[in-house]
Amino acid sequence: MSVNEKNTEKLVDDDVDVIQNYLTVAFMKKHTCFPDLETFLNSAGFSAKNQPDFQSIPVDALDALVQKNSRFATWSEMVSSAGDYYFEKQMKKIKFKNI
Repeated sequence: MSVNEKNTEKLVDDDVDVIQNYLTVAFMKKHTCFPDLETFLNSAGFSAKNQPDFQSIPVDALDALVQKNSRFATWSEMVSSAGDYYFEKQMKKIKFKNI
Protein backbone atom coordinates (compact mmCIF):
# COMPACT_ATOMS: atom_id res chain seq x y z
CA MET A 1 0.00 0.00 0.00
CA SER A 2 1.40 3.39 -0.98
CA VAL A 3 1.85 6.30 1.40
CA ASN A 4 -0.94 8.13 -0.44
CA GLU A 5 -3.29 5.18 0.05
CA LYS A 6 -2.47 5.04 3.77
CA ASN A 7 -3.10 8.78 4.02
CA THR A 8 -6.35 8.33 2.11
CA GLU A 9 -7.56 5.76 4.64
CA LYS A 10 -6.91 8.35 7.35
CA LEU A 11 -8.93 10.89 5.35
CA VAL A 12 -11.95 8.59 5.41
CA ASP A 13 -11.84 8.79 9.18
CA ASP A 14 -10.98 12.49 9.37
CA ASP A 15 -12.98 14.53 6.95
CA VAL A 16 -15.61 13.82 4.33
CA ASP A 17 -15.26 17.42 3.13
CA VAL A 18 -11.68 16.80 2.01
CA ILE A 19 -12.78 13.75 0.02
CA GLN A 20 -15.58 15.73 -1.56
CA ASN A 21 -13.04 18.38 -2.55
CA TYR A 22 -10.81 15.72 -4.12
CA LEU A 23 -13.59 13.88 -5.93
CA THR A 24 -14.63 16.88 -7.98
CA VAL A 25 -17.22 16.90 -10.74
CA ALA A 26 -14.39 16.98 -13.29
CA PHE A 27 -12.66 13.97 -11.71
CA MET A 28 -15.86 11.96 -11.39
CA LYS A 29 -16.88 12.65 -14.99
CA LYS A 30 -13.43 11.69 -16.23
CA HIS A 31 -13.08 8.47 -14.22
CA THR A 32 -16.66 7.20 -13.77
CA CYS A 33 -19.95 7.33 -15.60
CA PHE A 34 -21.37 9.54 -12.84
CA PRO A 35 -21.58 13.35 -12.82
CA ASP A 36 -20.56 13.74 -9.17
CA LEU A 37 -19.72 11.96 -5.93
CA GLU A 38 -23.25 12.18 -4.54
CA THR A 39 -24.76 10.45 -7.58
CA PHE A 40 -21.99 7.86 -7.51
CA LEU A 41 -22.71 6.98 -3.87
CA ASN A 42 -26.49 7.19 -4.30
CA SER A 43 -26.29 4.64 -7.12
CA ALA A 44 -25.39 2.04 -4.49
CA GLY A 45 -27.89 3.30 -1.93
CA PHE A 46 -25.37 5.31 0.10
CA SER A 47 -25.49 8.88 1.35
CA ALA A 48 -22.63 11.10 2.45
CA LYS A 49 -24.44 14.25 3.48
CA ASN A 50 -22.47 14.33 6.73
CA GLN A 51 -19.51 12.67 8.43
CA PRO A 52 -21.49 9.95 10.29
CA ASP A 53 -23.33 8.96 7.08
CA PHE A 54 -20.07 8.68 5.21
CA GLN A 55 -18.30 6.76 7.95
CA SER A 56 -21.15 4.25 8.09
CA ILE A 57 -20.40 3.08 4.54
CA PRO A 58 -18.34 -0.14 4.68
CA VAL A 59 -15.00 0.20 2.90
CA ASP A 60 -15.63 -3.16 1.21
CA ALA A 61 -18.82 -1.74 -0.29
CA LEU A 62 -16.96 1.35 -1.49
CA ASP A 63 -14.28 -0.89 -3.03
CA ALA A 64 -16.94 -2.90 -4.87
CA LEU A 65 -18.62 0.27 -6.12
CA VAL A 66 -15.30 1.65 -7.34
CA GLN A 67 -14.35 -1.64 -9.05
CA LYS A 68 -17.69 -1.79 -10.83
CA ASN A 69 -17.75 1.84 -11.98
CA SER A 70 -14.16 2.94 -12.57
CA ARG A 71 -10.73 1.73 -13.61
CA PHE A 72 -9.57 1.81 -9.99
CA ALA A 73 -9.23 -1.32 -7.86
CA THR A 74 -10.11 0.22 -4.50
CA TRP A 75 -11.72 3.24 -2.89
CA SER A 76 -8.33 4.24 -1.47
CA GLU A 77 -6.73 4.11 -4.90
CA MET A 78 -9.49 6.26 -6.37
CA VAL A 79 -9.29 8.89 -3.63
CA SER A 80 -5.49 8.86 -3.80
CA SER A 81 -5.62 9.47 -7.55
CA ALA A 82 -8.19 12.21 -7.01
CA GLY A 83 -5.87 13.80 -4.45
CA ASP A 84 -3.03 13.77 -6.96
CA TYR A 85 -5.34 15.28 -9.59
CA TYR A 86 -6.51 17.95 -7.13
CA PHE A 87 -2.93 18.79 -6.10
CA GLU A 88 -1.82 19.06 -9.73
CA LYS A 89 -4.69 21.40 -10.58
CA GLN A 90 -3.93 23.56 -7.54
CA MET A 91 -0.25 23.80 -8.46
CA LYS A 92 -1.15 24.81 -12.02
CA LYS A 93 -3.41 27.52 -10.63
CA ILE A 94 -0.45 29.04 -8.83
CA LYS A 95 1.73 28.71 -11.92
CA PHE A 96 3.71 25.56 -11.20
CA LYS A 97 3.40 24.55 -14.83
CA ASN A 98 6.05 21.80 -14.73
CA ILE A 99 3.81 19.43 -12.82
